[in-house]
Amino acid sequence: MTPSRHSPTAAAARWFFTPTGLIVCAFVIRVAFILQMGNRFYFADTAEYEAAAMDLLHGHLPSGTSPRAPLFPALMAFGFLLGGLKNYTACRLLQLILAMGLVVTTGRIARRLGGPGAELLALFGAAFAPTLVFTTGMLYPTTLYASLLTGITALALLLVDEPTTARAITLGLLVPLGWVTDQVIIAPLTVVALWLFAQRSKAGAGFGRAMGITAVVVVILVGSWIGVQREAYGHNAVFMQKAQFVLHWSRSDRMMEADRHVHLSPDSVWTPLPTKAFLAQEWHLLSTQPADYVHDVMWEFLHFFKPMPDRVQTKNQYSESPILLIGAIYFLPVLLFSIVGFLAGSGRWRERILLALIVLATAGFYSLFFTQTRYRIPIEPLMIVLAAVGLQRLFPRLSAILGGVPLQPGESAGGSGGAGR
Repeated sequence: MTPSRHSPTAAAARWFFTPTGLIVCAFVIRVAFILQMGNRFYFADTAEYEAAAMDLLHGHLPSGTSPRAPLFPALMAFGFLLGGLKNYTACRLLQLILAMGLVVTTGRIARRLGGPGAELLALFGAAFAPTLVFTTGMLYPTTLYASLLTGITALALLLVDEPTTARAITLGLLVPLGWVTDQVIIAPLTVVALWLFAQRSKAGAGFGRAMGITAVVVVILVGSWIGVQREAYGHNAVFMQKAQFVLHWSRSDRMMEADRHVHLSPDSVWTPLPTKAFLAQEWHLLSTQPADYVHDVMWEFLHFFKPMPDRVQTKNQYSESPILLIGAIYFLPVLLFSIVGFLAGSGRWRERILLALIVLATAGFYSLFFTQTRYRIPIEPLMIVLAAVGLQRLFPRLSAILGGVPLQPGESAGGSGGAGR
């Protein structure tokens, strides 16, 4: 017997498919996952972040030889300060706050592009995405970086229409925070900067002033951080030290021969290089082995979007094949629908292209080094947004009903979207 639309079951179902209901579900799922993880960590790199966090708690900057950017260790140090040393659950609960902000921001971006229906689809995707749930408790900077990048994207979209001083200052704060979380953010930040510059003729009054405020805040904060580094270490930190090491390993490890065409001797010694020297090294390889170098970059670019996670070295219950398969089953439709959303989704084309270019720039930058599934997770919220507007294009009636605005007879798919195109 079908339950009445006024029954408690029907009311609960209707509540579930509301922004509040999906956000509450996202919260409950993540809390349950964090609690079942226990007070331990599962991946070896966390020990490096913990060591840096302990340095901060003792009043020292992380070692100049540390390959880890400082903001996530600072977050761990704050967790230890609140919950006690080695209280990893406290650190995860801090990440939970970021994770919930990430879910909400994902929904808001989707609403801007495609209206209430797209928001619900995106919130559903972000709430139940196994990768986003998992990284809430992973004790890596992934959730922190994803939150900052998604926030920067949302602010960039808002500033074009309403370039307020508060938004400009907030964007100026998030950019340096992203830099001290993961230097790979230079790729999407370049896209955001170029996109904002291209929108200047379409932007609202005061856009130039707002961008000037953002630039001043970024210069002051980044300049201050560089000054702190030089005073502490006497020189600029090595560029992307951990990524350089992984790149060297992938070229010298015989297990990677099937993927890589540029090879180094297994006995070759890795030396961390400053930016100029690293670029000179890569240019030498490109100029002497162009076909092999291009093959490696293109292969890594395609591998970035591989649904089934691989190259996972740590073995635990979260890296077993059935668990990894769940991630693949989730990501494949997100990938396919996000392509539809980019090419033909609802919302403004110029806003969809910003999201797509951030995804592609991130993939391209990592392809110069080495790609793994966890490197893709920070741009998955933007892919979920594109997938939501792609679903909206393919199934306009579903999206309109979810948004509470049933389509009129003869109304096109594009009519269920958000603001002007």
